[in-house]
Amino acid sequence: MKTVAFVPIKLNNERLPNKNTLPLGGKPLCRHLLDTLAGVELLDEVYVFCSSERIREHLPGRVKFLARDAALDAYWARHYDIVRAFVGAVGADVYVNAHVTNPFIRRETIIGGINAIAGGGHDCALAVSEIREHLWLGGKPFNFEYGDPPRTQDLEPLYAETGVFMYRKEVFANSGTRYGKNPFFMVIDKIEAVDINYRDDYELAQAVCRMRDSRRQGPA
Repeated sequence: MKTVAFVPIKLNNERLPNKNTLPLGGKPLCRHLLDTLAGVELLDEVYVFCSSERIREHLPGRVKFLARDAALDAYWARHYDIVRAFVGAVGADVYVNAHVTNPFIRRETIIGGINAIAGGGHDCALAVSEIREHLWLGGKPFNFEYGDPPRTQDLEPLYAETGVFMYRKEVFANSGTRYGKNPFFMVIDKIEAVDINYRDDYELAQAVCRMRDSRRQGPA
């Protein structure tokens, strides 16, 4: 089973300019995820899919550069346009599609998803954060009743996608999406789920790095 990871990157970000190469924890943001993927032995190949050769200077040794059409950097380009272009260029049995805006994704999470597809009967996997909160929709309770709201820990969990997806090639070929019929949920914690799109997301990620540095250094 050939398993290939690909990371789409563009350098002309609108919401947070230059976000993919901003400094974070002593290295560019993009290096966090790329270093993690480079350390996953179950991945046969790891690619960065980018229109600019400038990204090469930030790539770990094992990560390959694959040029993409600059038109895919446009604001109107859909994610599935990018996936279609990559899948058409690089063949694999399983694709791991991840984003550098999730810098704290763990190696163990990636491995767990790959194993679930390889031997667990699942045709896709996605990293999700679990939600157990009283939610409202249209001014009305969504997941509880007015009269007797349960404790949050007793609520049926909801799951929010967090940016890492894996799927067999047949899933995308048959549906044009990353969703199969038997998904495996890789439930991750709030730190691992940090997703950097705006300035406050970036500041939160910086705080996480400072906290980790403090823990490693121990008490003064």
